[in-house]
Amino acid sequence: MSAALKSEPLELRPRSAPAATAQPRERRLTVVPTTPASPLAFPPADRAHRPLWLKLLSAGQRVSVVVAGMTIAAALSAYAVTVDTNRRLAVATTSLGQLQDQQQQLVTANAVFKNHLAQTALAAMDNGTLHPKDVIFLEITEPSPAAVASPPATPAKAAIAPDRRFFPKGY
Repeated sequence: MSAALKSEPLELRPRSAPAATAQPRERRLTVVPTTPASPLAFPPADRAHRPLWLKLLSAGQRVSVVVAGMTIAAALSAYAVTVDTNRRLAVATTSLGQLQDQQQQLVTANAVFKNHLAQTALAAMDNGTLHPKDVIFLEITEPSPAAVASPPATPAKAAIAPDRRFFPKGY
């Protein structure tokens, strides 16, 4: 409960003196209880009794709050999409770099292997250990549809004598 101070004149008069002859000498403060003040400066008007300009301002404020909220939501969404796209791009760039490194290593290993095979073949030709009858030349052919459908026949082991097996020295 709130209170207010009120100033009242204090009259000092003798008990026997009449009231008309008394002179005010001091003021005395007394506490007067008050009701709590309303937080609004003006009493709220009924919505139906508001003027048109006030209704338009209230509607404009509501619309602007909604538009501002939507703008903030759209900006945050765009930021999230941008950050996610940037993260994915960084991951893809890293994996692409690793794949390019692996490709370069495979190309280099393939070239080294081919060079090694060529040097081995030349060394065998120079030594005279490699004879053309020991080389098998393979041709790539497309498999026939009947060969694809049926399993390949295994050659009989008795057809080639174990002591007469043919092992080529190069391809």
